[in-house]
Amino acid sequence: MRQNTAFYQNDFEIDKKIIREAAASDRAEDKALLWMSRPSGTYCFRERDVFLQDTRQYNTWKFYGEQTRDRILAYAVELTGTQGGTIRGNLYELDYPQHFRHVIAEAEKADNLILHYQDGDREQPAAQHFDGSPDPRLGVFLRYEAKPNEPDNLRELLRQEQAGRQKLQPGDLKAHVAALRDSLIMAEARRIVAGMKDLSEPNSPNKTHFMVELSPYFVQIASSKDTDRLFSMLPYQSLCFTGMKDRRGVYAVIGKDENRDKKVRRPRASIRKQLSKTKQAQAPKKAPARSKSNELEV
Repeated sequence: MRQNTAFYQNDFEIDKKIIREAAASDRAEDKALLWMSRPSGTYCFRERDVFLQDTRQYNTWKFYGEQTRDRILAYAVELTGTQGGTIRGNLYELDYPQHFRHVIAEAEKADNLILHYQDGDREQPAAQHFDGSPDPRLGVFLRYEAKPNEPDNLRELLRQEQAGRQKLQPGDLKAHVAALRDSLIMAEARRIVAGMKDLSEPNSPNKTHFMVELSPYFVQIASSKDTDRLFSMLPYQSLCFTGMKDRRGVYAVIGKDENRDKKVRRPRASIRKQLSKTKQAQAPKKAPARSKSNELEV
């Protein structure tokens, strides 16, 4: 979440509540979730609900693929239990552009809703309005969910989704998070380079420089180290990052005579890190140290 969601990070508190409730549930269908991180917020849904046409969860999941260009990180979450008060489970990275199309192609129809009350359930057409008021016979309203027209088809679909994920090889979470950071910086560098190329004439206030605003999302979550890496990847000799009087934001600015027909520089590996690895490889291996007690043994 911190690699991608710049604003409304408090949405994740809602996600955690959903995960805790799902972990405490005795229903198997509550244990499989789909989670997404957007630049402005997050969502966490039951996988079951995402694969039912025209539900809020289905519409939301496909909206960000069809209607926006947001950078979306998406994952399947399978809860396996609780150990020592800690929720346990498996996290699977999803290819969101591919996955939301898969959802559209495979989602089952759901023409009715089941309204859950304190003392029982009631079914009604999905198109019929309800406001969550108490029912005179069934008591306090608790929640609602879509009812699939073909429950067996939905169960088989979800079984296949889970079976497909179980074939994947285990990953390295730290390496994955580091790769997300790298891709965030690379995407911002490419966006700025493309923006510079698209400018037909200098666009600074005094018309002496070309400038492109750094993404507010990037600025919000980037560390000073991230910004330094971004600077080193931009292929301009006259480059500077600066604010503008009477304007919000931070801008990448280059001189009007700078050659803008260049590609992003590939980030160079840290010299300090390379030297450290070389030193470790060249260092002679030490014999295992003997304890004082071992030296005195006969």
